[in-house]
Amino acid sequence: MSDFNKKEQQILSGLSASLEAFFLTYSEMSALQMRCFVMVARRGKVTGKEMAVALDVSGSNISRCVAALSDITVARRKVAPLDLVKLTNDPLDRRVRYVELSDKGKAFAKALTSNF
Repeated sequence: MSDFNKKEQQILSGLSASLEAFFLTYSEMSALQMRCFVMVARRGKVTGKEMAVALDVSGSNISRCVAALSDITVARRKVAPLDLVKLTNDPLDRRVRYVELSDKGKAFAKALTSNF
């Protein structure tokens, strides 16, 4: 007999389906890249610095994750860019860049949440 009530079992089932979809669609994505994607999906628009602080990860690791999740092509990377996020400049401060979901990222996030 399960230690979880019906509602908790439904949530775990949805989580399992979402994680499976994540893996089947983007098996090359690292755990940190998944965390970054989910953070951007939850917050909508976030800076790399905000991501680094919230995820307790170095800025350089966040930069690499964002590059992999975006449409940026890096010569040494063996896989194609995922194009799940896009970078936009702050109109008031050109030094600040925001990470937000691309159309493809929004569609994927909706597909993941459809399991709940």
